[in-house]
Formats: sequence, structure tokens, C-alpha cells
Amino acid sequence: MNKVLKWILIICTGSILLYLAASFFAVFMLTYFSSSKRINHPEEERIFERIKKDYHIETIERSPEFERQVKNQDTLTYTLYLYSKKNCNIEPDSMKKNALGIAKEINNIHLESKYYKYRLVFSCKAYNPNGFDFEFLRKDLIP
Repeated sequence: MNKVLKWILIICTGSILLYLAASFFAVFMLTYFSSSKRINHPEEERIFERIKKDYHIETIERSPEFERQVKNQDTLTYTLYLYSKKNCNIEPDSMKKNALGIAKEINNIHLESKYYKYRLVFSCKAYNPNGFDFEFLRKDLIP
């Protein structure tokens, strides 16, 4: 009786562990293959590195990030969040000059025509997008 109970307990525990492993694998495969692709521009990375170096920016985040955010929309705003500790004490006038320079650099990426406006947010704390906000229409930046 004791051996039979032990085998039943081993079989039940093994089947529960096998069920949990299979369900974890199924959820992993569903999320891996159903996730949206990131928008990737090779020129963008080079320009971001140049912006970081020239304007002393620590981190740059871009919005929209995924193709699903762009897919069914006619017009979009290309937003950059620029984080640097130096942004805490800079005057808004000099920041506006920097923003215009950065917007002109972004215009060289050759984005899709859906992007009609560039929005630049300068913030001194990472992951806190409160700060100075500048918007430029794309058509005004074309020389």
C-alpha cells in the first residue's frame, strides 16, 4: 500500500511539473512570435551618437518605438526624450537653439512622410519626461 501511494504521488507531481513546463513554453512562444517589430533606422543610431556627443546628452529615447504604433495612422509626431543632468540649469533660449539643431539633424534621417512634426523633450532626470518641450514642423526644417 505504501509503495503504491508513493508511485501515485510521484506520477502526480511529475505530471504537474510537466504541465507547468509545457504551459510556460507555450506562453513564451506566443509572446515571442506575436511581439511587434521595433522600428530600426541605421542612420538613426549614427545621428543619435553624434547628438549625444555634440549636445552632451546622456540618454535618448524615441517614440514611436514599434511598427504597430505606426501602422494605421496617417500623421505621426516623432518624439525624442533627451536626458542629461546639464538640462537642469540651462536657459530655455539656449535650449531652443540646441533643439533646432537637433531637429535639423533628425530631418537628415529621411523618415517616412507620415512624420509631420518633431517633438523634443529636454529633461534632467531619466524616465521623467517633464521638462522643456519644443515642437517643430517638418516642412519648416526643409532647406
